[in-house]
Amino acid sequence: MKRRVAVVVLSIAIRLFWSLDANPLLWLYDVYATTALTVSSTPEGLDNGTRRIFRSDTTSLEGKTVWITGSSSGIGAELAIQLASTGVGHLILSGRKVEKIKSTANLCREAHNMMRTTAQHLGKEQNNLVISIVPFDMAGELEVLDEAVTVAMEATHNTGIDVLVLNAGQYYLAPALDATHVEKALPDLMKVNFASPINLALKLIERDQWRQRQHGHIVNISSLMGRGASPMNAVYSASKHAVRGYFTALAAEEKSWLRVDVVLPGAVDTGLWNSSWKSADDTTQLQADDRSKMKVTRCAQLIISSMIGPSYLFWETWITRNPGLLWVFLASYEPFTFNFMTKYIIAPFRISMWRENGMDGLYFPDVLRYTWRSLVEYITGRSP
Repeated sequence: MKRRVAVVVLSIAIRLFWSLDANPLLWLYDVYATTALTVSSTPEGLDNGTRRIFRSDTTSLEGKTVWITGSSSGIGAELAIQLASTGVGHLILSGRKVEKIKSTANLCREAHNMMRTTAQHLGKEQNNLVISIVPFDMAGELEVLDEAVTVAMEATHNTGIDVLVLNAGQYYLAPALDATHVEKALPDLMKVNFASPINLALKLIERDQWRQRQHGHIVNISSLMGRGASPMNAVYSASKHAVRGYFTALAAEEKSWLRVDVVLPGAVDTGLWNSSWKSADDTTQLQADDRSKMKVTRCAQLIISSMIGPSYLFWETWITRNPGLLWVFLASYEPFTFNFMTKYIIAPFRISMWRENGMDGLYFPDVLRYTWRSLVEYITGRSP
């Protein structure tokens, strides 16, 4: 009887865990502790989905100024649109492509107008949303970052910036010993994913006098690969480990006045693969099975829930569908199992998918099929 109960409890626990798309604390907080109305929204230019409208005075972001890098598309754009419904007073949008940023700004206005209409129906007033555009390239030199901080500060009319969201980044898929490309990709990715976010944050902290004001909030959108390195992503994983390490240390050193949220998303349905790093003479298009990716609307929703939640709970958050969540749990708490799976299952699978199909192998059923086929070939003696 006890064994049967244990099996039932274990099966329920496994099913519950497999249904999660974030670390348990964040998932629970998002479901039970956020106060918002959920509406269906299908604005032109973005994926269909549901978005939340927060009531006035229900979030810690009310009236604040938020600067988002990489907001022309993907997570950054969706994050800006959803933040427009949280009561923020000023959004500063940055990225390389001005026209796409303007499109994001228009969608932010639509979202904010929807929130204002809802607030009026509830008999509450809602402040206007100010949107500023500060285009720049995170791959630029220090002077470019310095100019971006200057323009962003001027856009606030010296009222200051409350939250800096470091979202801009670049992806890269290649074997670790692919010397021809790695030696070129390494400095570029370390600059965009590691050096520039840090330098931008340092410049803003100094120029906006965050230490003197004893207030500041940095949200670094990193990657699950900043926790567990993935085969075929050696350089990308290294850059994400580096930036996670820096901001985690910064948060500990300046905990009395600075809040730092390190967000580690898994595969999200964005244009990340289309804009991944490649050499000038490379015309191939990197692909990944969309069935393995989380919807960008859901990812942004969870990030905002972590931003408005208490810092002692959400200093680091994991946002991904399974088996990505299992991957990061094993990397953090069961390194032996993680190492075995990485070497003998994940690495052969991802290398095979890349060589045979030019694919970024992420889809879990494909992993299972490859593992079964390899096992059969080994048993029958047909494996190389």
